[in-house]
Order: sequence, then structure tokens, then C-alpha cells
Amino acid sequence: MRRRVVLWVLAAVTLLALAGGAAAWRAAHAPVTLPPPAASSQILAADGSVLATLHGEQDRVPVPLERVPKVLRDAVIAAEDARFADHGGVDLRATLRALWRNIRAGEATQGGSTITQQLAKNLVTGAEPTLGRKLREAWTAVRIEASLSKDEILERYLNTVYFGGGAYGVQAASQRWFAKDVDDLELPDAALLAGLLRAPSGADPVRHPERARRARARVLDRMVAEGLVGRAEAEAVRRADLGVVETPPDWRAPWFVDHVLDTLRDDDRFAALGQDADARLDRLFRQGLRVETTLDPVWQAAAERAVREVVHEPGDPYAAVVAVDPRDGALRALVGGRRYGDPGDPVSRFNLATRGRRQAGSAFKPLVLAAALSRGHTLDDRFPAGRSVSIALPGDVAPWVVRNYDERAYGELALRDATRLSVNTVYARLVMDVGAEAVAELARVAGVGRPLRPYPSIALGTQEVTPLEMAAVQATFAAGGVRRPVVAVRRVTDAGGAVLYEAEPARGRRVLPEGVAALVTEALQDVVRRGTGQAAAIGRPVAGKTGTTQNWADAWFAGYTPRLAAAVWVGFPQAAEPMTPPRTRERVEGGGWPAEIFAAFADAALSGVPAGEFAAPPGGVVRVEVDRTRNCLPNAYTPQELVELRSYVPGSEPTEHCTEPSGPYDARVPDVVGLPFEAAARLLGGEGLLVARRAELRADLPPGRVVRQSPDADSPLSPDPALRPPVTVWVSAGAEVTVPDVLGLELERAVAELEGRGLLVQVRQECPGAGRDCSGARLRPGTVWEQSPDAGRRVHFGAQVTLFAYPA
Repeated sequence: MRRRVVLWVLAAVTLLALAGGAAAWRAAHAPVTLPPPAASSQILAADGSVLATLHGEQDRVPVPLERVPKVLRDAVIAAEDARFADHGGVDLRATLRALWRNIRAGEATQGGSTITQQLAKNLVTGAEPTLGRKLREAWTAVRIEASLSKDEILERYLNTVYFGGGAYGVQAASQRWFAKDVDDLELPDAALLAGLLRAPSGADPVRHPERARRARARVLDRMVAEGLVGRAEAEAVRRADLGVVETPPDWRAPWFVDHVLDTLRDDDRFAALGQDADARLDRLFRQGLRVETTLDPVWQAAAERAVREVVHEPGDPYAAVVAVDPRDGALRALVGGRRYGDPGDPVSRFNLATRGRRQAGSAFKPLVLAAALSRGHTLDDRFPAGRSVSIALPGDVAPWVVRNYDERAYGELALRDATRLSVNTVYARLVMDVGAEAVAELARVAGVGRPLRPYPSIALGTQEVTPLEMAAVQATFAAGGVRRPVVAVRRVTDAGGAVLYEAEPARGRRVLPEGVAALVTEALQDVVRRGTGQAAAIGRPVAGKTGTTQNWADAWFAGYTPRLAAAVWVGFPQAAEPMTPPRTRERVEGGGWPAEIFAAFADAALSGVPAGEFAAPPGGVVRVEVDRTRNCLPNAYTPQELVELRSYVPGSEPTEHCTEPSGPYDARVPDVVGLPFEAAARLLGGEGLLVARRAELRADLPPGRVVRQSPDADSPLSPDPALRPPVTVWVSAGAEVTVPDVLGLELERAVAELEGRGLLVQVRQECPGAGRDCSGARLRPGTVWEQSPDAGRRVHFGAQVTLFAYPA
């Protein structure tokens, strides 16, 4: 730090000497010639296709000084160089003032550069923080003053200076931030633009609106001090909104491009592009760089399409998707919101995938499971699984009371089943045994970048993470416990082809034993096969976990295959708003829309890729066939449908055969009366039972509760799954019912959905259009193409819904 101050003092002294001899120097030397603007840069996908062209100065539209409103000229001069009209390129007074303040501060906090010096830096010398470069800047500034008038210098400066957001020059900045021409700028706009000049990235009005307000306020203070505006007028502007109107760039995969720009700007690994964020962005937008990235266009298109298919209505929540290749950490797809740059959406440019921190809910439980397995627990360890548990905490604090999501008591459960059914009370007991510190540390090394607080509630995902972090964790599990940093940029080259940056080959760090990672994967495959994540099944091995936070404010599915790891979040970005009717079309849980988005995305992304099993670690686990109901070796009486291949840490596998049963096979129907319908469906589905829903008008119960079932609870079941009848459950409904969305469903399924909610159904099999011509039909025969009333309408119990379906 002291060396930097000494260098700055030497530079300042030299600049003072230059200022004193400027007149003689100007007379003795030829004018300087300013260079033309540089070339555009490109950001490329992994296949070489162009994702974005960063035009920078190439997009600027030079305007004559007379078109620039006086208020903007005044604002810029007041903010950047109040004595612009009086100096000869280097301002003696400003340099002395900055020198004194830097010496008092013990570091270089002020630069004292004039507008002319900034023009020299931007167009000739660059921004390298060295004494030699600073001297060349001053030398060039003096020569510019000898060549051009003050108006010409100001015009050049206003047409080339960077205002953030890729906008160079006042006309581009006016269009970028306010969607209007420079001629139409007024005091609030002018003060904001002038405030951006000191830190275009740091005061970005979209990303950092409060910083932008402070920057605008500083300019207003300078204008008041210079007598350019009145105090009352400045105060009125200070209280006004920023007035920014976004104009989205024409980019493919825009949230991914945004993430790449953020990475290049903020990550010090890219210091070869510039010493600070603004210098790196300046080079990106002006010097013809080629940025080669990891994005897979096929995966990206699949992710965007999956989001559109599931979250498509105007009032629907937002979705974010991040997908990583676990083999090398390459970031292959990223969707960070709804419609990028939508002027009617205040968060359209906020990247929910990389910067949206929300509670993960039960999607965080695999990290707790991994920590427990690493410390000697097995998937067959059994825990009390009551409806709730009260856990005493150290210190003078109230007990920690945890309830199951579906308010069900499960008796006693093996850890693998508690994971499949996402039982909170088991995981609360587990984290107290394992230690919250161990879970927080594992999260850090497995992919969660920000340190988490070691509170017991970490087990239930109450701390905030991003979809990018959750995808990184899934990639660690998919890679057998090897953590590879997520990489978005492969290489950066300059206009001449010289390599400025190249990512190192993917060298992972083992953070989990192979056997532990394999056991986590086995448990999470069971979640998808017959647990809460069945909607994520795609006909190939998939492991994953659902998550739904309190009051249904956030819904997650985080999962992986051997070739793909992804996290999906669904929610409202501006607040933790419950995703329940009538705010949403249906109640949104992790096993619903997020799992559906994952399935649609992964199925399309892996199309054409052979389905592969998760690799069994050599010597890491022992795989044994067991009776899944009793965790013992099968005997001659064990029905084949109960035999399951399970993995164990060597030494923990069962070795005893099941004892000969005293009677016939004794599977029975679970008791689901009193449960929410979704929980009942999960429990029955986990036993391989089909579920039929019927509605019953009940004013004494909240809507959605099972009031009776057939067959009754504890009824015996056939050992042959094909002979088991469906279980019909009657679900409480209020006097009013929300009409579900059945468009695009097969007629039989649509009728069952409506009747299951207590609605009468009238079916009309005909084709749309005045001529009732079915040629060119978009949907399959027997598919619903219209319904009345529309989905989401509140109607009375027993109301009629008319379905229009293509003739079968």
C-alpha cells in the first residue's frame, strides 16, 4: 500500500511539472491523432456458435455537442472536472488536492484526472496502474489540448466514455438506460449518467440501484455547489425514482451470457483482461476478444423449452434451471428467469439461477444423509418417525420443535425410507447426532460457495442457496464424491489469437468416500422410483430429492444422472409468496412442477445418449439382494417383488436369511385418512398402489384432506401387484372449488381429474373452428382442446364443466 502511495506522489509531482510547462510543450510538438474504435468481441457456445456479440463502441452513435443538453454537459463537468474550462489538460489545483487527500488517507483514494486525461486514457494509453502509463496519459492530454478546442474535447469524451451496460457514448447510454434519445434527457437522467462515470459496474442502476442513487446524489451535490441547479430542484430529483427503462440485448441464452460477463468482470482469475472490473469490461466491449464457453446449445434449448411447457401462464411463478456435466464441471445450461429484458417485469434481468438465494427445504437433506453415512450410519438404521419431535438445545433457548411436512406419524423408519418419504422428524434427530457443523462443512466443500451457519435447522434446508450451488452439489454426488469447480469459460483470446486465459483441465477433489456417494445415490434413486420425486422419472437411472419450503414459498428438485446434474427452483422472486390457489393454478411442491421441469429437460438433453447405470465404486460398497421389507437375505418364501438389490458399506450388509414366515404374504393397505391428498398419494404410490380420487363436500375440514378410503386401512393385499385394486380416496372439498387445468390431457384422465374434485363433466367431441374440420389438428384424438369454465375459476361444488375433445 505504501509503495502505491509513493508511486502516486511521484506521478503527481511529474504531472505538476507537466502542467507548469504545458504552454511551451504545446508550441513545440505536433498534435496527437486519436485512434479509431476497436473491434467487437464474441461469446461462443461450446460448439462454436455465437451466443452474443459485444459491440461496445461499434454501436455508439456519435452526436454533435449541440445535441447534448446543457444539463448533461453541466452534470458531467461538475462530477468529473469542474475546472475543465481553465486547465491545459492537467489540472494543477485538482492534482494537489488529490495528492494531499491520498497522503492523509495512506492510500490512493482520488485520482485528480481531468476530462482530457480520461479521454487520453480511454483512447490512447489504456488503464494500466503504473507510473509510466500515468505519465504517458498526462503527456497525451497536453497534446490533445494543443490539437482540439474545449468543445471538441468534450464532444469526443461524451461520445466515447463508458456508461455501463455495454453503452459507450451519451446516445448509446440514453438508449440503454432510458430508451430515449440524448436530446430528451433531463436533470434526473443527466445526474444519473454522470454518476455512472466513476464506477459503471459498481453503480449499475439495475444490479445496484441504491449505489446508483448515491452516485446520482453526489452529482447533484456537486451541481448545487457549482451553482448549476438550485437546492430545492436537486432535492426533488434526489427523492425521485431512477427512471431506468431496460432495453434487452439480442443474445442467445441471455442469463448464461450475463453469468459469463459477471465471471469475467469479478473473478481475479481473469486479471489478464484488466486489473479491475471496469477495465475488464472495457476490454471485452472494445478489443475484439473471443470468449469460448461451456454452454451446450442442445441442453440450453431443452432447459428453456421445459420451463415454457410447465410454467407458462401469466400468473405462474418463475423458474430457474442450472445444469452441469459432472464429468468435468462444465456449465451446460442455465435459465435464470421468465422473459429476459421484459420491460414490464422489474426482475427480468435478475439472474435467479446464480444470484437468487432461497431456502432449499428438503432438497438439502442429501447433504445431511452424506454426512451421516460418512460417520458410520447406514441406510437401514432405524429412527422414531413420529408426527413431531421436540429437541432440547444447549443454552437458554427454547426447544426445537419439528413437524413432518404432511403431519403424519410414521412409527419407526429406516433412514432410506425416511429419505424416500422426506420425513422431517427423522432428519431432525439425525442432524443432532451428526452435528450441524459437519453438515455445513460438507456443504461448503461439495459446492455451496457461501459458508452456512451450523444451526440444527440446516437439516431442513432453512438457509439460503442458489440453484447454481445446488447443481454443483448434485454434480459432486454424480461424480462419486469428487468435487469439480463449475466452469463457464474455457478460453479467452485476443483479436490476434493470443491466449489470455485458459481453464485448467478438470482436476477434482474428493470430498466424500466413493462408497458414501454410492449409498446417497441409491437412496435418492429410491426417491424417484417410489418416493416424493416420481415425476422426475425419465426411463433411465435418476437420483434426486424434492424440496418444498414453509407455506409452499419455494419448490425444488435437485437431481442427477451419470451424465447430467441439475437443480430446478420454482417460486416468486420478489418475496417468499405461497404458491397455493388462488395465487397459483395448483399447489406447487417440489415433486410437482420442479420435478416435471427436470424430467422434461433431462429427457430431451440426454436424447440419443445411451442410458447408463451409476458406476459402482470398486471395493467401496457391497451390493446384496435383500427382502426390502425386513432388510434380511431372501429365503424360499420371499415374494420376488420384495427382493431388492441394495448397497452397503463393507461390513454393514445383512448376513442372516429372513426367518420362515409363519403365514402367507402379509402386505396391507396403508392408513391415509386425515392426510393431505398429495401426501396420501405419495404413501400409497410408494407401496405400488394406484390412487383414484373422489370429492366429498365437507364444511368441517380444510379442503384437500382424505376423509375416507376404500379398501379400508390394513386390508390385506395380494402378493401379485397386478391383482391389487386401486385405492379410492374421498377428499374434502369446500363449497367452492378451483377448476383444474385439463387442457392437453387425454379425455379419460381429464374427466377423472374433474370428477375427483366434485365437479360434473359434460363432454363434446368435436374439432375447433367454424367448419369443425379436424384436419391439421394439433393434438391427438381423444385429447381435450378447450374447457369451460377456464382453469383457475372458482365455482360451486358440483358445478358443470364442459370439455371439448378431438373425436377419438
